[in-house]
Amino acid sequence: MKYRQPPFSCSPVQGAAKRRSVRPPEAPASAGARYRDGQRGFTLVEMLIALSIFATIAAMGVSLLRSSVDTQDAVQARLKAMGGINRLRAVMANDLAQALPRPTRGPSGEAVPAFLGSSTGFAFVHAGAVNVDGGPRPGIERVGYALMAGEWRRATQPMLDGTPLGAGDRLVGDVAGVAVRYRGADGSWSTTWSSDPGDRLPGAVEIRLTRVGRAPLTMLFLTAPTPPLPPLAESPAP
Repeated sequence: MKYRQPPFSCSPVQGAAKRRSVRPPEAPASAGARYRDGQRGFTLVEMLIALSIFATIAAMGVSLLRSSVDTQDAVQARLKAMGGINRLRAVMANDLAQALPRPTRGPSGEAVPAFLGSSTGFAFVHAGAVNVDGGPRPGIERVGYALMAGEWRRATQPMLDGTPLGAGDRLVGDVAGVAVRYRGADGSWSTTWSSDPGDRLPGAVEIRLTRVGRAPLTMLFLTAPTPPLPPLAESPAP
């Protein structure tokens, strides 16, 4: 009896060749590369895209941080400028509110009016002075405000009589110009003032500072009212 191979059968060599020819489907290139041990990596295109996204986010973060720092610096500078202007207003308002009709004497003994003003500055005597050195000095002093070398300065006089005004301290810098006006008792304004005769004080003082690169600053201050003269004693009837 002869052995017959079953139909549709193949030899062992042909079966091995068929098994070798059958390969698993390859993964698409966009899904990443797969190594022999089964780990998955990134392609060059994916790395470039990730780096581009990271660079964009980093640039946006740096820009936002820089904008925040610039805004904070601008706010700090603005607050500092506002604080300086508020201190200036407080000092000048305090001095002018305590102005006194008290004439003085200059270094050469010349008479100096109690309040003397021009279009660029003024000087007067006021009360409420602080005696910092502890010496025997009265609570009044002579003070002056003037534009000097592009600065609005405040100067004080060590003694009321016989000494000049000092160099003073800077109150506002970068001042291109100043215009001062004085209001009289009749309501009219003038660019000059002298308390003579009668030790007259202006009712108000207006200062307009023109600053470099900033808007003009206009300030209006009231002065202390001139105390009324004492009534004349009546002569006894004959």
